[in-house]
Amino acid sequence: MQNLSLKKRVSASTSWVFAGHMTSQILRLASNLIMTRLLVPDMFGVMALVTVFIMGIAMFSDVGLQQNIVQSKKGEEQGFLNTAWSVQIIRGLIIFLFALLISFALGAAQQNNFFPDNSVYADPVLPYVLAVMSFTAVLAGFNSVNLFVLNRKLMVSKVITIELFSQTIGLIVMVSVAWFWREIWVLVLAGLVTSLIKMLLSHHRSLGEQCKFKLDKNHLWEIIHFGKWIFLGSILGFLLSQGDRLFLGAWVTSEMLGIYSIAFFLSMAMQSTLKQLVNSVFYPMLSEISREKPQQLKSIYYRLRLRVDIVAFIVGGIMYISSDLIINILYDSRYVEAGWMLQILSISIIFLGYNLAGSCIMARGNSKSNAILIFLSTVFLFISMPLAYKIFGIKGAIYAIALNSLVAIPTTSYMMYKEKLLDVKKEIFSLPIISIIFGVSYFIKLNFL
Repeated sequence: MQNLSLKKRVSASTSWVFAGHMTSQILRLASNLIMTRLLVPDMFGVMALVTVFIMGIAMFSDVGLQQNIVQSKKGEEQGFLNTAWSVQIIRGLIIFLFALLISFALGAAQQNNFFPDNSVYADPVLPYVLAVMSFTAVLAGFNSVNLFVLNRKLMVSKVITIELFSQTIGLIVMVSVAWFWREIWVLVLAGLVTSLIKMLLSHHRSLGEQCKFKLDKNHLWEIIHFGKWIFLGSILGFLLSQGDRLFLGAWVTSEMLGIYSIAFFLSMAMQSTLKQLVNSVFYPMLSEISREKPQQLKSIYYRLRLRVDIVAFIVGGIMYISSDLIINILYDSRYVEAGWMLQILSISIIFLGYNLAGSCIMARGNSKSNAILIFLSTVFLFISMPLAYKIFGIKGAIYAIALNSLVAIPTTSYMMYKEKLLDVKKEIFSLPIISIIFGVSYFIKLNFL
């Protein structure tokens, strides 16, 4: 009966997450299309770098509260949740203070001509935008951890509704104000409004008991013990996920970084959908199976993998052959160079299924292995990207970004083998499919597009 209940919850959650995330992506795309016509590319380059800084500080202070609440046997005890919420508030304040320090440091560096004149780092508005945007971290720190509990129970409909509603309000405010005031501060205002609405709605009494600011030593120790590898993995994860813009911000102009951000946003649409499914559905499901029926973990993992692989292969092939067409339809001539960037970045989509292995390993309580996987990919990116840029220019750097997903596959396979979760035949089965799909895609692009 429990197994049937789990299937129903997984099915309902998958539908909600997929529909919700697709709606979210459509809203983001709509806002992107509108704002690229109201604002200039330089503003998107500055905002891309501001987002990198704020996400970086957030990931440098991540102790895996969501993963811990989902995986821990104490994940629904009120004392544990109170401690988790208290840690989250403190973390939000720390992020805010560090962002202010960085903004002051950037301002001082600009005054002393530390950055090249044509780089994004030299833009005079950057320190001020960073300082104001960092307040979103304070608002996020006060979000109720009941959102994580609903994730744990695979009851995500309310979580997604809150996300979509707050995003919609932020979009309406942004477009309405931008129609009269075409400055970068419109993007900042939208971010603040979205964060505020989400925080207020997360405390609605229908979501669960209100948390209190209280730090229990025993619960705090468990959070720190589990989170130490999440903390390391998050630091590495930031360098991995944002390293491209950190490097490009120093190499290219604000306009070029803004164009790259458009291509990156479109290539990440599919990848962010999978990550949302993994965090909100697959990881909680695998954690519950690992706790209650560990003997079924391997078979269920590969059933999920097969479905993810099929979708990733097809979407990757379509994006590869239609990248120029997508950019030409959606954007004006200022963004034409995003076409070839999107084509290269689409290669990374086909390896999305391998990301599921890290969640499967962590569902067993092994957060260390996930940190090792991220470390290897980060090292490769920070070596290959500057080298490729030096030899081949920006196109080489983007190829290094796209192919980075390949690096962790051998290590992932070894770790799955150690956990007795690896099925070699099923791993090899996907290789000829990848070759065929991209071979056909290349042929179509060469001869018909």
